[in-house]
Amino acid sequence: MVYVSEFVGSLIFLLGGYAYMCNISLKKTLVGTLNYIELAVAWSLAVGFGLAMAVILGGPAYLYPGVVFGNLILGNLSFTQAGLYLLMEFLAAGAAVLLCMIFFWDSFQASTDMPKRGIFSAYPVEKNLVLNFIQEILATFLFLFLVLGAIHACSGDSAALQIGVIGFAGVLILALTLNSTGFSMNAMRSVFSSIWFALLPIPKKNGEKVDWSYQLSVNLIGSSIGGILAVVVVTALF
Repeated sequence: MVYVSEFVGSLIFLLGGYAYMCNISLKKTLVGTLNYIELAVAWSLAVGFGLAMAVILGGPAYLYPGVVFGNLILGNLSFTQAGLYLLMEFLAAGAAVLLCMIFFWDSFQASTDMPKRGIFSAYPVEKNLVLNFIQEILATFLFLFLVLGAIHACSGDSAALQIGVIGFAGVLILALTLNSTGFSMNAMRSVFSSIWFALLPIPKKNGEKVDWSYQLSVNLIGSSIGGILAVVVVTALF
């Protein structure tokens, strides 16, 4: 069940966020335009409910490749266990992209002239790989330090609710105060979904390509380093 919980929690997290991105990025939707407060709240709720449901189902609620890597380095996970958690996150990303493709099929079809890769992955306002790399590390570390540190105080029957609220608050704080680059803070949210974006027959992609140099250097390596640092520091403190 711990692996099932990782899949379910990750799916709820990603599906909630991607669905909102579809609503504001595509034609023929009920939302249509970006409202940054709504955007921050939508992603915060998605992360919070994803974390809470993963805990309810009995899992550790990693939901972040960087957290998996951090626990692997500290010896809390074997290579097999870490691989299975990463596989569940990868499959959840694919399921979330597929479900959005189905739900918003007509909207994708109508959006012939609109870029679509940004629905499923984060890109910066201004691309500067070195600066974006540093920002991704810092943002991921700060967010996961808040969440992982607070999780240590959660116990009892209300642990899932507490962790969900912490996840909600963590994303909201970062989104409303520090997010100037579109950082994802999570390789699952951007890199895993970019793979599925490239593979799945999403309507009207029009040959749009993933920026792999950004995804691999910033959203994979940068966010993973931030996650590993957060796990190590929180473990040392507690």
